[in-house]
Amino acid sequence: MSCVPVADDGDTCANCGKQGSDTVKLKNCTACRLVKYCGVDCQRAHRKQHKKACKQRAAELKDEQLYSQGHERPEGDFCPICTLPIPLPTSKHSVFNLCCMKRICHGCDMAAQKSGMNDDCPFCRTHYPKAGADSLAMIQARAAKKDPVAINFLGEKYFFGELGLQKDMRKAVELWTKAAELGS
Repeated sequence: MSCVPVADDGDTCANCGKQGSDTVKLKNCTACRLVKYCGVDCQRAHRKQHKKACKQRAAELKDEQLYSQGHERPEGDFCPICTLPIPLPTSKHSVFNLCCMKRICHGCDMAAQKSGMNDDCPFCRTHYPKAGADSLAMIQARAAKKDPVAINFLGEKYFFGELGLQKDMRKAVELWTKAAELGS
């Protein structure tokens, strides 16, 4: 079979120029899906001309597949003050403030302390509670206002039995379910 290379217009063989029809089924290049061929012979004959563009497009398709898998950092992994990402693990590089349920990076927390805000939250300016009962009351007040982060946090406290709460798995699961329904 003698094939003469032709310009590709979309519905023709990239090598010989045959039009696709009911009798001639054109098949896409499996790697790049940019060009079509009427058969294996045309694909082999056109390989030298097509190889560079094919490899480039195949790499682009692979990148699209990898980047579309949704591996983004959650909104809570960014400091609400400086808007920089908090290094992982976030629990070691930030503080969690019960008053506003915000995670603040150590840099912003240290800057607030240097400016004299030792007893106030750098985000909402609320005075930090002194005792565990005050902390619990603050969390419960936010949970009563249907704050999903506060409800989730309260569920964790019930799960581990912290802040003077008795360990209660059922209550923890109930709170986590409610938080999930509210968008936590």
